Amino acid sequence: MLLCTCRPLDVVGPDLGMVGESQPMVQLRAQVRALADSGDTVLVHGETGVGKELVARALHEASRRRKGPFLVVNCAALPEALLESELFGHAKGAFSGAVAAKEGLFRAAQGGTLFLDEIGEMPLAMQAKLLRVLQERKVRPVGEAQEKPID
Repeated sequence: MLLCTCRPLDVVGPDLGMVGESQPMVQLRAQVRALADSGDTVLVHGETGVGKELVARALHEASRRRKGPFLVVNCAALPEALLESELFGHAKGAFSGAVAAKEGLFRAAQGGTLFLDEIGEMPLAMQAKLLRVLQERKVRPVGEAQEKPID
């Protein structure tokens, strides 16, 4: 998941949208605050239903990226044949039915946050491409030779 954040935390309420006063919740809010200014890619992991999207949204809202889009994609819900095109975009004519160029979700999330849910359900080859995108901060749309920068 690509979560890049960096903004003052006083703009977001003290609970960051995450309620509870147990020690784990207090620690989680502290971690979110610390990560929000890091500018790093963040992996949020946990069992189904524990609130990964809530944590990702709190990171987004606690960052300078809060004015940008917060996009969510369930990678398990996308057909394998469309996954690369949806995430990275495609050139016009890149495949049958590609009548126009499409920027892809990574480019659409510029200035904001892209939350990738269920990345473990992606094919391994696609996970390898995703890892490269996260490391290099560049995407190559399907059917294009040039990589495009992402933030």
